[in-house]
Amino acid sequence: MGIQRRTFLKKTGATIACTCMAGCTALEAAETNQAIYAVEGVQSDDTKLVIDLSKHPNLKEVGGSETFQTGGFLFFKKKVIVLHPDETSYKAFENKCTHMGGQVAYMHKDGFMQCSWHGSRFDTQGQVVKGPAKKPLTELKTSLDKDQLTVYLP
Repeated sequence: MGIQRRTFLKKTGATIACTCMAGCTALEAAETNQAIYAVEGVQSDDTKLVIDLSKHPNLKEVGGSETFQTGGFLFFKKKVIVLHPDETSYKAFENKCTHMGGQVAYMHKDGFMQCSWHGSRFDTQGQVVKGPAKKPLTELKTSLDKDQLTVYLP
């Protein structure tokens, strides 16, 4: 026998109520610029990502890279890939291939970033080295103050 109307409405109402409460909590956190996605040594809001390099030793090493997720609400979160390609610089890009949106990974030994979906390659300046992507990655401005790397979000 099927589910009774009353039971169905109670369960549906409870599900909708829980979903609304979770959404309101996430919206409240986004409105107060609190990081929704928390990683040790990283602070994120709508305008910047601040990375404590002492907590991310991989990024202190030349050739290191890491992907971070920015604060934001649901679909407004962005992934950022941060590279330390040489002794003097840090580079940051939106971690979204310009072909169809796949994530890229940094291959330090080969000197490029590669899309996990269709194999597009980008140099450490974000320029296309091999398609199918035709546009460069979106580069993000960075600044370094001692062990604090700040990535400015668009």
